[in-house]
Amino acid sequence: MRTLRRILHVTANDLRIMVGDKVFFFWTLAFPVLFIVLFGLVFKAGASAPDVAEVVVVNQDQGRWGAYFIDKIKTPGVAVTVTDKEPEAYNRLLVLPPDFSARIEARRDQALAFKKRENASARAAARVETRLYQAIARTLSELILYGDGDLTKFLDGHPEFRDIVLVESRFPPKTVSVVPSGFDHTIPGTTIQFIMMMVMIYGGISVMEDRKKGILGRLLFSPLSPGGLFRAKLLGRWLMGLLQALMLFAIGKIFFRLNLGNVPLALLVIAVFALAMSALSVFIGSLCTKEDLIIGLSVLLANLFAALGGCWWPNEIVPPAVRTVARISPAYWAMDALHKLTFFRGGFADIAPALAVLGTLAIVLTAVAGKAFRIRD
Repeated sequence: MRTLRRILHVTANDLRIMVGDKVFFFWTLAFPVLFIVLFGLVFKAGASAPDVAEVVVVNQDQGRWGAYFIDKIKTPGVAVTVTDKEPEAYNRLLVLPPDFSARIEARRDQALAFKKRENASARAAARVETRLYQAIARTLSELILYGDGDLTKFLDGHPEFRDIVLVESRFPPKTVSVVPSGFDHTIPGTTIQFIMMMVMIYGGISVMEDRKKGILGRLLFSPLSPGGLFRAKLLGRWLMGLLQALMLFAIGKIFFRLNLGNVPLALLVIAVFALAMSALSVFIGSLCTKEDLIIGLSVLLANLFAALGGCWWPNEIVPPAVRTVARISPAYWAMDALHKLTFFRGGFADIAPALAVLGTLAIVLTAVAGKAFRIRD
């Protein structure tokens, strides 16, 4: 118990020195918030699906089946606008060719062109596409049922055959129809990046300076072993990373309505990731003897890992080869877990592989840092 109190005393002193630095809150809070606002606006989330999905139908058909098919598309959830030529602006567009009716009467197959504006709602497009499949299925079933006769009169006398085909569409469980974006992506991404950068810089420099100034050597005259001193330094840098994450998440929640999905699991991911970065900072501080070298190495590694790991843009949109290479970045596993919690409604089982990788990395880096930790030059 006494050893624990001594470790906590050294840890608290390290945190007091860090917080007392005039530029500490600028680099750990103000500057990351600037990144959050900038990237959050640049990669803002797409609009959610409207109550009514709009579709423009260009009806070039020369017969009677075009209007019949368009009538099948209409529903309270889908607003249909009919025109004879393609407009310059639209969200979703369906084109019925001139021989649409002729091919139906000849019982021939045909292709319909369905277009969607690039940044239009994916959910609305899915709703319209589902309605098109329903219209196609109903038209085909009615043709099979009644052949070449007067279908309208037949259905008036046989209501049981109306809507004989039912088509339902839904997204698979735990998936969404949008690419991770907006502040819900930017805030965790910026947090991960600056935990890497600031823990490595502050943590590494303080370990180096404490060693060069003889502070670590003098601490050995207290009832604290070299192993206990290492644990105190590791704990201080870990708490620094957690403090920074909590501040950024609190600002994100208050000002940007941050959604982390399962908050306890999100904090668990941050805690394991921060532990790995804390061990890395002690390792860097134990090996390096110059402040400029620690800063340059920390900035280089943090930005490289952030770019590869999906802190700047979602890894869901990059090519598979890039995602494979990105697995070397600790940030990749942290962002993968946070995205599963936030955007894909995941639970512990879904993030367990990422937690296992981060946990293994933290254990290995802690062991390596413990071996490299030096009291004196």
